[in-house]
Amino acid sequence: MIRRQGYAILDGAPENGVRTPAAPVRDRSGQVVAGVTLAMHSGRTSAARARRELLPRLRAAVAAIETDLRITDRAPDAPPGTATHR
Repeated sequence: MIRRQGYAILDGAPENGVRTPAAPVRDRSGQVVAGVTLAMHSGRTSAARARRELLPRLRAAVAAIETDLRITDRAPDAPPGTATHR
């Protein structure tokens, strides 16, 4: 279900009272290379509100990161995790 939705909202992880919406960041080949997570007190923000108000912003941030990843590529001799701008 999480893969199909493209995000997860966890309650009580990593700690009780914490709500964490998260979405994967994919490189140009579609491989998950990172994730973006928000953390909030679950008593102040309902899961419905997080989904309605925060998730669109989270997904916009992920889209911007993925756009940046599409215009960069690892240099042939560079170690993993480094890139050159094209």
